[in-house]
Amino acid sequence: MAPEDQEGRGKEASSASTPRVTHFNFQAKVFQAPGAHFVLKSESQGKTKIARFALEMGSGEGVISLKNLRTTFDIQPGSHDDLLIARAEAGLQYVPDIRPGDAIPNELLDGTASWTVSRRHKTIARERIQAQLLSWVSGKDVDASDRNALKTLMESPETKKLLRDAFQRAAVALGLAVTEAEQVVDRIETLARELCYIEALRDRCEDVQKIRKNLDAFAKVFSDDKRKFAEIGRIKLLMVEGLREIFTPLAMVDARTADIVSMLQTIDKAIADIRETRDTVHFILMDWDPVIEKWHELAIERGVPADKAIGAVYKFLASRFPSGKSLMNRPRK
Repeated sequence: MAPEDQEGRGKEASSASTPRVTHFNFQAKVFQAPGAHFVLKSESQGKTKIARFALEMGSGEGVISLKNLRTTFDIQPGSHDDLLIARAEAGLQYVPDIRPGDAIPNELLDGTASWTVSRRHKTIARERIQAQLLSWVSGKDVDASDRNALKTLMESPETKKLLRDAFQRAAVALGLAVTEAEQVVDRIETLARELCYIEALRDRCEDVQKIRKNLDAFAKVFSDDKRKFAEIGRIKLLMVEGLREIFTPLAMVDARTADIVSMLQTIDKAIADIRETRDTVHFILMDWDPVIEKWHELAIERGVPADKAIGAVYKFLASRFPSGKSLMNRPRK
């Protein structure tokens, strides 16, 4: 399907659908077939993934384009199933696959995330925001990167007293009365509910960082194997771009959060920016997940598991970055 056709269908689905449609309740019989699902599949060059419809076919899987799905099964433009196909295509930016009966990802319904985080991540997000508020009111930088130190700081009675003063001063900066400091607290909680997803993604990105560190260890293990040692060297070079791609958006959010009063003043825009970063990094990490799985609890020693893990990360990175193609530049719905 041409990009302009995809865009048109996406807009049509967004405008014609109602909030009551919360699940992929397809009507055509093809969607009741065994193994029916939508998934992103690589094109022949293996560099770009596009949405496809798949079915179980004997011992294998049959895959067709969404254009052929509509044509073959007479799914008319603007029909219920047509609009849901467009939503499924857009939904693959947020979940690995979509099956008939699945809930429509929250990102398409109200902008919230369709995946969950722990209470710990919300606590970290709140404390980071409060640290920025302390920096603003005191004029001194508060290091929010050390989580244990930050937790200790926030539990201090002196810090709690400073925060009460900071809430009041922030209220005035927002054009509120000193007695309306509770509204500042509410806005901080609202931001924390959004930024907790950034903190969860930060932890997931560390799994990629661990792969980079383990490559150094494997370089020592294979120091006497010229071929493998050279392969690891090429991977390490590619990892520079791979790490930049996931950590740069997070750093940009951190930079914006540093101007905490501005974020509180323009909270709707701040939330929109946070969600855009959340969805971008989450989308990239979905591609990383199969690679990360191969490196999970991998022993730093020669063997088939090591060969498969090293080969997987090399294939993943080499298929993208030499051509200058960034995962962040994929067409987004």
